[in-house]
Amino acid sequence: MSDIVIIGAGHVGLTLLADLELTKSHHGLTAHLLSLGDSASMRERSKGWTRLVMENLMTGSEETCALSESRFASLWSEEGRRVLENAGTIVVTVPDIPKLRLELLEHFERTVDLAGKVIVFVRGGQGGQPVLAKWIRDSPGLRDTSIILVEDSFYGTRVIGSRIQYKRKISVNVSVYSLDPDTALARLRRMFPLGERIGRPSWPDMRVCDGIDLLFNPLGYIIHVGVALDPPNLEKTRKGIRYTHYIDGISPELAARLDLLDRERVLLARTLGAEAQTFPEIIQRQYGLPAQDTFYDMMRSCRGMYRSLSSGSIPELRASRIVLEDVPAFLTIRWIAKTAGLEMPHTESYFDDVQEGLREIGADPGSCTTYLPYLDRIDGGVEDVRQLLNQPHRAPALSMS
Repeated sequence: MSDIVIIGAGHVGLTLLADLELTKSHHGLTAHLLSLGDSASMRERSKGWTRLVMENLMTGSEETCALSESRFASLWSEEGRRVLENAGTIVVTVPDIPKLRLELLEHFERTVDLAGKVIVFVRGGQGGQPVLAKWIRDSPGLRDTSIILVEDSFYGTRVIGSRIQYKRKISVNVSVYSLDPDTALARLRRMFPLGERIGRPSWPDMRVCDGIDLLFNPLGYIIHVGVALDPPNLEKTRKGIRYTHYIDGISPELAARLDLLDRERVLLARTLGAEAQTFPEIIQRQYGLPAQDTFYDMMRSCRGMYRSLSSGSIPELRASRIVLEDVPAFLTIRWIAKTAGLEMPHTESYFDDVQEGLREIGADPGSCTTYLPYLDRIDGGVEDVRQLLNQPHRAPALSMS
């Protein structure tokens, strides 16, 4: 029996698998990793993952993790179906790309009995969160399934060949959709058993918040899209020049604009009665960095941690999560603002620029709008949306006539 199944063989999925193996003496759990590729490509890729070196960027220490090839399989294979069926916890680490997320939800319902399982969506509070909440509410078979949404990765991480450079975050926000939230949360915390080292129940600490709050935690539609489509950065990408996304990709002028967008995001959250932190405050919470005077200075202070590089070409950018995940999240934010009746002039001006940038790189507009028909099926006003995002397992309250 497999205790945990990780879906997604990217940076986060591999880091989580290796971390679980290295801390197994604490939690006793066994994990498998399922790729979205076919079985043949997964067998070939996993040959290089049987011996992974974990380099802790905060301490400089290194550990070697040995894994059997049997730990890896394709999601679509019979072996993938078997380990999914046997798993108590399923952790989805692939981006919230609408077409992919909808395929996963359909695959889960079609092939696996989900009763009693905990499904963890890393980067769960993205554009698909309202769609996911509606799926839960409309699916009687999920009555006894717990869904945990995580604001972002448990780590800052980058996989280079068989080497994983990572730093464990101090805290991540989570929302728990469950009729037994305490048990579901305990299952997730058990996967991260080093909490005593930082004086928390787990490391990262799972800070529970309402679903409506989590919707406003991720801000890739600002910090990812805004940087990648900024004209000077776009020119670098055309020339094949890679830059450090969060550091060298942010000029003082761009930082000032991103700060305005960030503040409008927080204002929208408060309009819906949600709690939201500015991006600098999120960085402070996740990594313990001291506050800086400006948005720009805060980003410069992250040089030792944020090592993500930009896309190296326009075709690579077109196929990146920036276009396929973060732009759909932007459309969800605009849908929420419309529902709330809030005008956000800086965000709307930015949206026009984003649309122009997408046209300039030849992005497929249909790939960004897949969630919109699903969002339009969500009836009601602000309070109805709040109730759906906070407690999707419960039926909507009946109005008195």
